[in-house]
Amino acid sequence: MRTCDLHNDKQSYERVKYDLANEIRFAKREADKLLCIISGYGSTGGSHKIKNYLIELLDEYKVKNTIKDYILGDDIDIFNVKYQSFIGREKIPESIKKSHNKGIILVSV
Repeated sequence: MRTCDLHNDKQSYERVKYDLANEIRFAKREADKLLCIISGYGSTGGSHKIKNYLIELLDEYKVKNTIKDYILGDDIDIFNVKYQSFIGREKIPESIKKSHNKGIILVSV
């Protein structure tokens, strides 16, 4: 699984979009076709603006079939409907399943 950190508040939205596109390209070359994005979660109050922007981008990429699916770290729970329908859930490492990290997004490419 490829991992990238995109949660720096000082990054411009253009840079985040560019980095995400590159990381998706690289992840498509990996055997498991799974990308873990460290997105942050807004621990200083409210939601993290980069995470919200990433979700918007991933929604667009999903509609355009650039990615197969994505799931927020909050939703990685075997009883969650989003987890059950996530394309690529069988590739998620046990360590990620157990951590319930709300600061990540998993992307199936």
